Amino acid sequence: MFVLGAANVPMLMGLWICQRSIMSVGGPWYQFGWEPQLAELTFYAMFMAPLLSLSQIPCITPVPVVTLWAMRWLSFRIMMGAGLIKLRSGDPKWKLSGPQKLSTMDYFYETQPIPNPLTRYFHKMPKAWHRFEVLANHFVELIAPWLLILPLGRNLRIAGGAIQIIFQCVLITSGNLRYVLDHSYHELDVTAN
Repeated sequence: MFVLGAANVPMLMGLWICQRSIMSVGGPWYQFGWEPQLAELTFYAMFMAPLLSLSQIPCITPVPVVTLWAMRWLSFRIMMGAGLIKLRSGDPKWKLSGPQKLSTMDYFYETQPIPNPLTRYFHKMPKAWHRFEVLANHFVELIAPWLLILPLGRNLRIAGGAIQIIFQCVLITSGNLRYVLDHSYHELDVTAN
């Protein structure tokens, strides 16, 4: 699978069973949100892969509509969940009013777990920029996901997917979050179309 860059249904089924098995015995090491999301994405991928062949599916082969909508729904749930948890946390730094309004990015870069070489430059940006980052985060996580699932047309779904991918690129360049975010690209690439 890794050498050929291809997979079929039995291979993906094997991966999915391994994921689920490790998740069930992994205890606290596998109680984060991305393990079930990755397992769900692997499950959906089974409906997009060839049954037994390892050859590439022709580009004109349509992805099943149910699979597309399931992946869009997964993207929507991930982003809305990320936005809502910030609002529901009660942390005044995420709120739109109050003495500490929109100030969470003032501290984020110096407290993130694995900074990268560019993190320092992001941290030194002006406070007005950090306020904009919080507002942009709210937009990307609470408003833009609706573009992925509302029946507003293909162009708006593509715009919604592009917004999410750009947001993920900014997250990766501003800090070392690739480990957590890597599978988001593949999911958003499929759901935008």
